[in-house]
Amino acid sequence: MARSPGRAYALLLLLICFNVGSGLHLQVLSTRNENKLLPKHPHLVRQKRAWITAPVALREGEDLSKKNPIAKIHSDLAEERGLKITYKYTGKGITEPPFGIFVFNKDTGELNVTSILDREETPFFLLTGYALDARGNNVEKPLELRIKVLDINDNEPVFTQDVFVGSVEELSAAHTLVMKINATDADEPNTLNSKISYRIVSLEPAYPPVFYLNKDTGEIYTTSVTLDREDNSWNYSLLGMCCPIWAM
Repeated sequence: MARSPGRAYALLLLLICFNVGSGLHLQVLSTRNENKLLPKHPHLVRQKRAWITAPVALREGEDLSKKNPIAKIHSDLAEERGLKITYKYTGKGITEPPFGIFVFNKDTGELNVTSILDREETPFFLLTGYALDARGNNVEKPLELRIKVLDINDNEPVFTQDVFVGSVEELSAAHTLVMKINATDADEPNTLNSKISYRIVSLEPAYPPVFYLNKDTGEIYTTSVTLDREDNSWNYSLLGMCCPIWAM
């Protein structure tokens, strides 16, 4: 079946989009009016810039120098127009605190990491890369580079109070909530690194066991033993521990 020139042209543009979709930034513009549909025989101007993409994430607490360069920006205008292009990056770790985390090569566009990262101090970095001509003007649209810092389990859980005080009425039914203890962990929230488990280390008097602890919530309940203030010592001392979930 014969195809009209318009359909063939639409198919060609579609194939171009798929072929350059893997990491190549491409703009196809009409020199007459870039906001309108392309004319039948347009004069096309192609601008492209390729990234050697940084790792999705960099792990904290490690020597990352062997991963350098972690990113590189390059403009094809240097070859296409014979321009002398220099590159620069701005953002946290370079022009904003914490300073000295990254350095870049203005001639090659390579970005290196020079320090050990700390996720608790800076969980991610947002950098902007530029391609500049000899006068310092942008020859390309600046690109954003996001670097996430991967968490490691380098923080111990800490109780939110030195002493927790609870009370319960005598003759309360079994499984009555007495109190709740709580701890926090500075590692990344909602991950195994920050998940906390609780356990009772000691209880005085130790017998009969009158309390049990929910290891996941820190809630302390009465057991099936009936508490009688007149018949038993009504002051109990309980020593608890909070641990990373993997240490339990």
